[in-house]
Amino acid sequence: MAKIPGARSLAHLVAFGGLIVILTPIWLIDCGLSRLRTMVRAGGTREIERMSLNNTDLPSVLRRGVPVILTDLYERLELTVRPDLHGLRSIGDGHPFPVTRHSAERPFFLYVGDYGATRVRTDHLTITEFLDDLWIDTEEQSTYKLFARDGLGGGIGSIIEEMADQLEQLAGRAADVHASGIWIGSKRVTTPLHHDAWTGLLFQPVGSKQVVMFGPEDRGNIYFSSPFRPTSRWSRLPARSREADRSQFPRLARAVRFEARLGEGETLFIPPYWSHEVEALEPNVSIPFRFAARPIDHLNPGFLRPAVEVFHRKLMALRR
Repeated sequence: MAKIPGARSLAHLVAFGGLIVILTPIWLIDCGLSRLRTMVRAGGTREIERMSLNNTDLPSVLRRGVPVILTDLYERLELTVRPDLHGLRSIGDGHPFPVTRHSAERPFFLYVGDYGATRVRTDHLTITEFLDDLWIDTEEQSTYKLFARDGLGGGIGSIIEEMADQLEQLAGRAADVHASGIWIGSKRVTTPLHHDAWTGLLFQPVGSKQVVMFGPEDRGNIYFSSPFRPTSRWSRLPARSREADRSQFPRLARAVRFEARLGEGETLFIPPYWSHEVEALEPNVSIPFRFAARPIDHLNPGFLRPAVEVFHRKLMALRR
């Protein structure tokens, strides 16, 4: 019997539609309770804790559910090719790829868009040319590139899969290699405030970044836009939240802000639904590594936005 065209997509559409119906009242109740809990709380700034795996283990870190910087996880990984400048050059030459340069006036990027960054031009470069170009500091332009698993002739996938094998053993959790990759960008490039539905590790093989994080209970205090607007930016705060005008965003004073400098060779643990904003302090290479989501992760009120985004994408695909 022939398959009905689009039947699988239709099933996914119905499934995510049902999940939205379930999560909507949970999200509304959670928003109300969070507002009440933080109404009289004084906000502030805390330093993200640093830990060595000499004093703990990865499963314990993941169970804690709060952000931590691991100082020695990256160096413990035994990789055939390390994703540093030398290693990336060794796997990438001969595979040119498009590199878009943007005005440095708005160097803000997220996987769902460029947040109004002005495009200057696009070149085709090898990885060596791209990396060399990043270390020529310029105040006028910014560059940011996400390499998926098939990037650099499949070399990125080999690194991610090797990391996944070892991290699954260390963490006792399944990895999501399809959602992991390597980010390379110039100084000042900023990923604006957003949250993810999965457990993540942000490895920093080259360079450093400034990290800002807020817990799920502060979602209402950092002005997240409605989850039913999948194409809008996640937070209405400026892309660098420290630049927010407190008279326009008074609830921000109630939020507890976690900050740290993520140094070269360090790894940031990002718990599910913790909002985070990351700014490059110098040209850098980062690896966002994701563990596979568990069914319980999808019942969190914070999953309403990803569910709406997937529903919207599949609905648009069926209409084409």
